[in-house]
Amino acid sequence: MGKKKKVTISSIAKELNVSAISVSRALSNQPGVSDELRKKIVAKAKELGYKKRKCNEKINVLVLIKRRYVADNSNFSYMVQGIENHIKKSGAEFTVEFIEPDKQKDLVLPYNLERNKDINGVILLGKFDPEYVSFINSVVTSVLVFNGISDKVVCDHVYYNFNRIGYQAAEYLIKKGHRKIGMVGSEGKYNQRFLGMCRALDDYQVPLYERYIIPTKEELADRLDELVKANDLPTAFICRSDHLAFRLIKYLHEHGLSVPDDVSVIGSGNTDMAQIAIPALTTFDLNIEFACEVAVNTLLNHIMAEHNPSCTTYIDGFLVERDSVRTIE
Repeated sequence: MGKKKKVTISSIAKELNVSAISVSRALSNQPGVSDELRKKIVAKAKELGYKKRKCNEKINVLVLIKRRYVADNSNFSYMVQGIENHIKKSGAEFTVEFIEPDKQKDLVLPYNLERNKDINGVILLGKFDPEYVSFINSVVTSVLVFNGISDKVVCDHVYYNFNRIGYQAAEYLIKKGHRKIGMVGSEGKYNQRFLGMCRALDDYQVPLYERYIIPTKEELADRLDELVKANDLPTAFICRSDHLAFRLIKYLHEHGLSVPDDVSVIGSGNTDMAQIAIPALTTFDLNIEFACEVAVNTLLNHIMAEHNPSCTTYIDGFLVERDSVRTIE
């Protein structure tokens, strides 16, 4: 006689043709489910013999990664390694799978999730489309998005506190005497780093110059050309990433300008190249190892108490002062 298959929230959802989230809400007596559906779910759970997970049961975690991010960011491999290390420390089983853009667009289930119905939780590493995160969340109750955030999706999030980093970067420059501050990689007026910078400028009564805000890396070369020709550069730039900071420094050098004598530059990420670049880059360390630990623990806690509400955790970074910012007397 074969081993009896364990009853999970996902299997109850499949029996009733409803979402796993609805089942979780019904069994935890949370709002968002009609009384009629709640009764059906509770009855089906009792019929199938559903039991709450015990602390000593083996947990299976699926880590989903957007393939294109692996090569784009030198810190990304550290995030993957950190997630793997902390899952191993917890004693849980895990599988890593890359998701191609077309599978995300077409809402195709990950291979390991379709094949293995005993996946207890999913970590999505990177900026996945909200529709795809919701799709995964409809199959697996415990889902955590790491280093990506969306108000459209109700699940656990662990994200770097870019709003505070933007504030602290601008405040640091202001205290160094800078009053004409730009940003590279603002990506729209609601970008958290940009909002933080704007708050600092407002608090210190320093004007915001729109012409010094360069939203994307694609615009960097042309916009910088315009500023150089007009002899109208800011005294400092805050960059979305170390990678963008290096690109900016290269363009400035090609125009005969030096960092920090002519323009100061602050990056974000504290990548391996930051300390060996010329000049060594002032940047923000993101506390990646700690963020990975928080992400894994948050997901595991949700798996063990899957009826608890979702939470969003912001991880603070810290400034690493090097040689790319000068003091203006």
